[in-house]
Amino acid sequence: MKELISIVIPVYNALPYLEECLASATSQSYSNLEIIVINDGSTDASEGVARKFAEADKRIKLHSQENQGLGYTRNRGIRISSGNYIFFLDADDAIPKNAISSLATAIARNDADYAVGKVVRFNESRMYVPIRHLEFNLYQQAGLVTLEEKPELLQDSIACNKLWKKSLLVDHGLAFKEGKYYEDLALTMKGAVLAKKIQVVNDVVYHWRVRDDEDKPSITQQQMKLENTSHRLEALAENRQWLQESRIAKEIIEEHDLKSLLDVLRLHVIKYALIAQEDKKQWEQQILSFLRSIPPEIAQKLPGKEQTMYNLLMEGNMEDLYLFTEMLMYAEKTATVAQEEHRFLLQGRTRKYDVTPYFKPVMVVEGIGRQGTQWRLEGQLTVPKASFLPEGNFYTVNRTTGQEKVLAPLQIKQAKASACYPFEELTFAALLDSVPLLATKEEGVYDFYYRLEAYPQTTPARIRVLPGALQTKQDAKAGSFNLSLYRTNYGNLSMKLHKKQLKDLVAAKLRPFLNR
Repeated sequence: MKELISIVIPVYNALPYLEECLASATSQSYSNLEIIVINDGSTDASEGVARKFAEADKRIKLHSQENQGLGYTRNRGIRISSGNYIFFLDADDAIPKNAISSLATAIARNDADYAVGKVVRFNESRMYVPIRHLEFNLYQQAGLVTLEEKPELLQDSIACNKLWKKSLLVDHGLAFKEGKYYEDLALTMKGAVLAKKIQVVNDVVYHWRVRDDEDKPSITQQQMKLENTSHRLEALAENRQWLQESRIAKEIIEEHDLKSLLDVLRLHVIKYALIAQEDKKQWEQQILSFLRSIPPEIAQKLPGKEQTMYNLLMEGNMEDLYLFTEMLMYAEKTATVAQEEHRFLLQGRTRKYDVTPYFKPVMVVEGIGRQGTQWRLEGQLTVPKASFLPEGNFYTVNRTTGQEKVLAPLQIKQAKASACYPFEELTFAALLDSVPLLATKEEGVYDFYYRLEAYPQTTPARIRVLPGALQTKQDAKAGSFNLSLYRTNYGNLSMKLHKKQLKDLVAAKLRPFLNR
C-alpha cells in the first residue's frame, strides 16, 4: 500500500521521551507519512524539540494549542489529518521501524477497517508483553477476523497499536472522550464492534513505555482519587449500555463484562488500602453499584486473586479487603502474611487466605564475571513475604524440548532486613559452569529460571539481567561446540549451544601452524 498515513502525536510535557518518539516515527520503513504533532500547552521544552524535528523533516506538521487534554487533542488530530488511515502514537512511547509497514500491508490485503498488532511494555532494563494480552492469547496468529469470531479482542482497549481506516472513525462519529480519564475506552470498543473486518498481525507494532515514576506513591495515590475511579466506571457503564441498546451479540457483551470486572478489580479495587479515608464510603458505593450491574456468573470466570477481591466486596467484608489489598500493594506496616512450609497465608478477620499463587520470586543478575570455564553471576533475589529462607532452584529449560537442567546451587545472603519480612530482599551469587552444558551436545536455546521448590503453587520466574551486566554475548568453547551467554531483547538471561562452523574448525586446526 502506498496511501498517505497520518500519525497523530499529542505532546504534553514529554521532554525526556519526545526525541525517541519522533525519531521512531520519522525512521519508519513506510515513508508516505503525515506526522501530526500537537503541542497541548506544554510548559517544558517539548515544543522546541518538536520544532527541530519539523524543520528537518517536512512530513511533520507541528500545531500548538492551550492545554485541552488528550481526548480533545487526539480528536483534533483526526479532524486535521489528510491520510485515509490514522495511527495514534503517544509522545512517551515509540514504534518499531517496520510497524507502519506491517500494519499498512495487512490492512490493504483485505481492505480491513483496522489492523492491529502486538504491544510490548518497556523501560530501561526490560521489555514484557502486557499480562492481559498473554492471558487472552492476543495477536499470536495473523489473519482476518471479526469480533464475533474473536470477542477476546475487547480485552485490548488501547488505541495506539492499531492502524485505523479514517472512514470507520468519521462515518460512525467515533471520538475520544474529552475532559475525562480513560478517553479511549469508548472509541476502541465501538470501533471493534462496528468493524466488519479486523486484520491481525503477529508483529510487534507498539512499544508502550513504563514511566520511571509510574510506581511512585504519588502517582498511585493520583490513580486512586475518587474522580479517577468514577471516570472508569462511567466509561465502562456507558459502553455496556451502548452494547445493550445496539442489540449486540450476547457473547460480545459478556466479554466486555469480563473485561470490565478485570479493569475495575486490577486497576482500582487492588488499591483499596490506599484510598483516602474521606472518599472510602462513596468509593465503595460506586464500586458495588457497578459490580452488581454485571451478571454474577461472569465473575465466576475471574482468576483467583480477582475472585477473592470480588467476593470480599460482595460480602461487604471491607476489613479483609483492606488487608488483602494492603498485602498486594506491599503497603503493610507489620507482617500480615505467615510463611509455612508449603504455603503463604494471610490472616483475615475470621479466616485465612492462601496467597501462595499470587506472588513469584524475582531474580535480577547485576554482574557477570568470567572464571575460566565458569561465569560468576551476582545480583538480587526477591522472595515476596518471606520470613525465612525458602528452598529454590536455579535451572535452565531447553526452549525446543522443554527439558530442564538444574544448575549449581545459589549462595544466598540476606541483603537488607525488610520492616515486615526479613528474607524478602536477598543477594545471591552462583557459578555457572559451561563444561556440563557443553557436554550435553544438544544444540538449542536455553532459558534461565528460578523456582521455589517448596512452594509448588508459585510461578517460576525468568531470570532477568541488567543491560550493564551483559552488554555483549559471552562465549565458551569445547571441542566442536560453542556456548553463547546473552541478554534477550526482553531483558532475560539465555544461552545458545551450537556447533562450530566448518570454517571455525579449520581455522582452529591451522592456528598452531600459523603461529609458529
